[in-house]
Amino acid sequence: MSERIDVAFGFDARYAPHAANVMASIVRHAPGARLRFIALQADMTAEQKAQMQAAVPGPEFVWIDVGDDDLPPYATRGHLNRTVLFRLGLEKMAPADCNRVLYIDADVIVVGDIRELWTFDMGPHALATVTDCYQDAEKFAETWGLSKGGRYFNAGVQVIDLKKVRAEKLFSRALDFVVANDSKLLLGDQDALNYVFWKNSAVLEPTWNVQRFLRPRDVRAETAPDRRWGHAKPRLIHYIGTEKPWMPNVWHPWAWLYWENLKRTPYLAHVRKAFGMDFNQLMRLRLRWWLRAFARSTTTQP
Repeated sequence: MSERIDVAFGFDARYAPHAANVMASIVRHAPGARLRFIALQADMTAEQKAQMQAAVPGPEFVWIDVGDDDLPPYATRGHLNRTVLFRLGLEKMAPADCNRVLYIDADVIVVGDIRELWTFDMGPHALATVTDCYQDAEKFAETWGLSKGGRYFNAGVQVIDLKKVRAEKLFSRALDFVVANDSKLLLGDQDALNYVFWKNSAVLEPTWNVQRFLRPRDVRAETAPDRRWGHAKPRLIHYIGTEKPWMPNVWHPWAWLYWENLKRTPYLAHVRKAFGMDFNQLMRLRLRWWLRAFARSTTTQP
């Protein structure tokens, strides 16, 4: 039997269809992998849990109900609500036999084999992440009195040495930071994690967290070692920000991948109806995708 791979998620009932889509994309691109999905969730009924497991056959599921007393309160800001803290609950709430875990947000699509992430060499670090391509690391350091020269990472995809995190209570420290500075934090637990792990996290290959509007020409222009792609194509698309691919009249250069995977799950009709995504809008997404793909294929690469 191959080694079990633990993958954790944090979501509520509202995000269940999108989380299921992520899970299905993981299974699709890691054939034969022995997967255990650790779902830290709130407001999910037994029926909804059963539906998700039926939609994503194969992996073992561990359901962790996150109650009001398990994590501190967190005021909703735009599309960010208390579920952003759920990943920090892994330190105390994950199964005791979970010593290494991948954490993946519920607004992504995986298009690579997750085993590449699982076998990533973290060296002495307890956390491995992809650099955030939009946040200013120097400004963050100045705001919080940190030494210069660090990098600010995106917390949507993480490789976590949970044994080290537990031993040093690193996620507890991040939660304490959130409680102490809640009103000052732009990105909640992501800011807290960057504070706690400043200059102490391993750098993941950027194709494992391709962020919004990161186009091929943008990638080719990157020179910083922690921003250069090591693969020709993405391994994971992260739909960061408030505009998601399931919303009408929204454009994202990788939006069609969300819908292409969703049609392989039982949630397609539900999401289309819930967000008013009619046939014409879906076809416009596909057409723009095809046109961009054609333009890339006919453009001479530098």
